[in-house]
Amino acid sequence: MQTFEPKQFGKYYLLEKLAVGGMAEIYKAKTFGVDGFEKLLVMKRILPHCSADKDFITMLVDEAKLSVTLSHANVVQVYDLGKVGDDYFISMEYISGVNLRDIIYRCREKNIRIPEELSTYILSEVCKGLDYAHRKTDASGNPLNIVHRDVSPQNILISYEGEVKIVDFGIAKAAMNISHTMAGILKGKIAYMSPEQALGKSIDYHADIFSTGIVLYEALTGEKLFTGESQFEVLKKIRTTKMDLTKLPGTMPDGLKNVLARSLAYLPKDRYASAGDMQIDLTRYLYTSHVDFTPQKLAAFIKELFFDEISKQRERGALEQVLEAQTSSINVSEEALQENLVHREDTSPTIQASEHTSASSYQGREATEKTSSSKKSLFQRLAATATVLTLLVGVGFAYFKFIHPQLTGKTDITRHGIETGHTGTANVFSNPSGAKIFLDGKDTDLTTPSILENLTIGKIYKIKLAKEKFDDFEKDVAINSAEPVMMETELRTESGTLEVKSDPDGAMIYVNGLPTNQSTPAILKDLQLNSDLKITLVKPEYKDLDQSVKLSNSKPQTLIAKLIKATTEMGSVMITSTPPGAQVFYNGRDTGMVTPSTISNIPVGEKSNIRLAKSGFENFTQTVTLKDAKPLDITAELKPTKEKPVAKAKAAVTTANVTSRPSGARIYLNGKSTGLRTPATLKNLDIGKNYSVKLAKPKFEVAIREFTATDNAASVRADLKEIAKAETPITPEAPKPVEKPSEPDTSYRAGAETATLSLSSDPSGAEVFVNAEFRGTTPITITSLQPGTVRLLINKEGKARYSQKVSLKPGEKKNLGTVKLGELYGSVSISSSPSRARVIFDGEDIGAKTPVTIKKVRRDKQHNIKLVLGGYRAWERSFDMQDADDKKFNVIMEE
Repeated sequence: MQTFEPKQFGKYYLLEKLAVGGMAEIYKAKTFGVDGFEKLLVMKRILPHCSADKDFITMLVDEAKLSVTLSHANVVQVYDLGKVGDDYFISMEYISGVNLRDIIYRCREKNIRIPEELSTYILSEVCKGLDYAHRKTDASGNPLNIVHRDVSPQNILISYEGEVKIVDFGIAKAAMNISHTMAGILKGKIAYMSPEQALGKSIDYHADIFSTGIVLYEALTGEKLFTGESQFEVLKKIRTTKMDLTKLPGTMPDGLKNVLARSLAYLPKDRYASAGDMQIDLTRYLYTSHVDFTPQKLAAFIKELFFDEISKQRERGALEQVLEAQTSSINVSEEALQENLVHREDTSPTIQASEHTSASSYQGREATEKTSSSKKSLFQRLAATATVLTLLVGVGFAYFKFIHPQLTGKTDITRHGIETGHTGTANVFSNPSGAKIFLDGKDTDLTTPSILENLTIGKIYKIKLAKEKFDDFEKDVAINSAEPVMMETELRTESGTLEVKSDPDGAMIYVNGLPTNQSTPAILKDLQLNSDLKITLVKPEYKDLDQSVKLSNSKPQTLIAKLIKATTEMGSVMITSTPPGAQVFYNGRDTGMVTPSTISNIPVGEKSNIRLAKSGFENFTQTVTLKDAKPLDITAELKPTKEKPVAKAKAAVTTANVTSRPSGARIYLNGKSTGLRTPATLKNLDIGKNYSVKLAKPKFEVAIREFTATDNAASVRADLKEIAKAETPITPEAPKPVEKPSEPDTSYRAGAETATLSLSSDPSGAEVFVNAEFRGTTPITITSLQPGTVRLLINKEGKARYSQKVSLKPGEKKNLGTVKLGELYGSVSISSSPSRARVIFDGEDIGAKTPVTIKKVRRDKQHNIKLVLGGYRAWERSFDMQDADDKKFNVIMEE
């Protein structure tokens, strides 16, 4: 997707394209005057096909004349309606936040509802704004009869600070403009229309009250009130359905039922007499049912719900600072192209020639300027601009050089662009809480969670968190605006570091009998402090070396070991088991291998202990003594674990060894943090109880392993997969290497001659499963297979899984040749008409809009795409990518 380049548009600068609708392109923009005043706003540039409609433009101008007169805390202000070249535009107040539709959708995705008190408060604020507009009069006191006509979740904006505002009163229809439109035209979003609007009748403010009731119902329940397979069906329901208390959810409080029943009355005369009356009922219910409610709860809810979006917005703040240089001046000739059709006088910065100039003289001068030639007007404006700029520079220099330091007691010059007295805040959180907060090296006497106040805008602070038994955490935090900065972190338990060296190098390192998957020389991190650690070094042709280490602090320590050459002859043991896949332990040490496998470097003539462990089977143990260097074969028939009586004679406990590759993953047991990191041993586990272990490490996917504690220590292992650095944050779960077993094929009689299957793979070393049983790695020849149809699965990390049904005849020796394993990841390209549809991929809002290409999408999984666009039906499709590296979807959205 191309990056939007800021550009001038009349006297405005367009900074960022926010959306494209059926009527206009919507931009984030700014305007400024020669005195340095800047103001962010939203610019709606009317699309050409609408600008070409003279009736539409006439209506727009008439309605804008009303819109600019609206000034209320719950109404988004309209500043200008004008024209630059052939392009018409509307400029209005910029709100940093989201609309109610986004909130409802996000709650649906998270399977939660907006808290009842928040829904009630939001709609009570909407009623305040509507009541103000409905009661608006002209200068003579005559009612303007303003009707919004489009009260819907999309037109209700909530700022991140909890302010509620109604937008798009520019669509309002006043009685004085009725001649400009045909009777019966339906405006607004169909699902939120009143019955009279759906019937094409003339409407008044009662229609807005009905629409507000629909929105209240949706905010409370999370579901739309009127739905249907088509717009016609929705219209039919609105035209014919008469709401009453019996049709409202039984779980809804009576106080809210009464508000809904009255606002949704079929006949306008039976509804609230005014939006103000509805607001009074909502407010009364809110503060009698939720006595501790404060508007700050709405801000906290929004910030938590849209935490990622707020973080990204802060990141964009840095880019906007870069754009500052590009948009700090304005082209006068471009500005001269702008023609104001409707203008709110108090919103744009103006230059007054003298402090004593009266309003009437200024207006008279303005009228005179309009009658002069454009060339003379331009010259006068430039001259006035130069004069005032010179004056402002002189006054500003004198103030900051001489007066300001004396007032503040400071002599340093603040950064350019930071207004005196403006401060920001930082909300500091940690897990666990209770960490001491240091600001620029000074103790604030606060602990997390806390709010740091009175922070100078434009300054970068160093915030440090310190808590006993946890590593210190430091971060530079930039305060760029008055908007609170969020700083959240998970504190790491204090841990030790050990550098392990050996002579010679290349010895495998084990900690407490668990493999670290590292060889010397290596640095072991995240080791538990004040605990006895058994370090074992293993290298072929050398004796195993054991060394006990106890780390008392986080200061790095070093272990240097001299390996002794084995004087005795070495042999090996080849181990197989039925079923395969059992973990192999040698002299109590987890080898990291599963059957079938080979243990090498076993001293001849010495006793060695071999143990096999597999979930659901009893442990197999055998002591062996090699007589010579020839490989020794061991075959183990694993016995299923016998069911034990439920009654507890005593509280028997056991342990579990937990390892990961790489090590250092946090260990959670049944959802609770153990405070340990891999490799580690979990103790005091109840025998017979089921446990779930979660392993979490930054920049790696979370791994979850489940096991049942038995008499023997369990071994929990996981290879953590690094999170792919995709263009969009798609991190689907890793596939399980085992599929559901196929039903045995009974087409051949019992006792038929067994078959043989041979295959290899590109790349080699892939795991091979037959009917869900692990049989080894490629290249491989599998013997003693029962004839019939078997399910073959080939799996290799980083590649797409390959599965195939293979038919085998009695005595057949089948060679499948080399199986080419495809790439694990592909890409998905999605476009829509109209564009800018929000993309939900595998149930996750990825923060992108069409057209978009999603990379690093796993090809061995089922996926789901959902496109959501205001005014259109959601589009959804499930698919897989087994037949292609890339998928393309061109979607035509239906209204």
